[in-house]
Amino acid sequence: MGELTFQVIDGLEAGAVFGDLASPVTIGREEDNKIRLNDERISRFHAKIQETEGRVILTDLESTNGTRVNGHPVRMRVLSIGDQIHVGRCVLVYGSQQQIDEKIINEEDSSDNSKRIDTDIRNRDQAHVFPDAYPGGPPEIPEGLTPLQAVELANVLDFVRTEVLSALYKCHEPVVRDGVNQVNLPNAAWHRLQRVPLQLAQYLKKLSEPHSEAGHGTVEDENT
Repeated sequence: MGELTFQVIDGLEAGAVFGDLASPVTIGREEDNKIRLNDERISRFHAKIQETEGRVILTDLESTNGTRVNGHPVRMRVLSIGDQIHVGRCVLVYGSQQQIDEKIINEEDSSDNSKRIDTDIRNRDQAHVFPDAYPGGPPEIPEGLTPLQAVELANVLDFVRTEVLSALYKCHEPVVRDGVNQVNLPNAAWHRLQRVPLQLAQYLKKLSEPHSEAGHGTVEDENT
């Protein structure tokens, strides 16, 4: 099956891609892990991923706070390309973008292959419940942009808008299963949607780079 790739879409390392890793791969806080994540909710050696008979298997290493795959607590799990791995406050996606794109193409014509999304936050792990980050409303568009900067910002916002809409248009009617409100989303749309936070994290990281280089990276440093 070859080397393994994981993309971080949430957590302090959001936007990072751990690519071409040879099996086995361990995830944890210690430096000896191939995927080291800075999160106190993650155990020193939290989970292990290895290839066995052509399958990729995730094993929770008796971590303190557990491991989830696609929102479900697991001890062991055979992974598929595009699966989300939740450890602590971090979320990783298994597979490179090329592998996920190939899976999307293969599943595009499948009408019954869909993810069920739990819309009842009471059943979610509290570590993954997102509070309202902007209770006063969405942030304002910055003023004083040059025409080129305005167009470039518009392109970024339009990218996010169209990616989210592409998923929303493919949602099936809400249903109630076991007393929980859920909607169905085709796998291809699910994988496309989960690329958005990764891309946004990479944008944010790139925007912060000029302020984190030599000279402590503060505005005051740049003006002295």
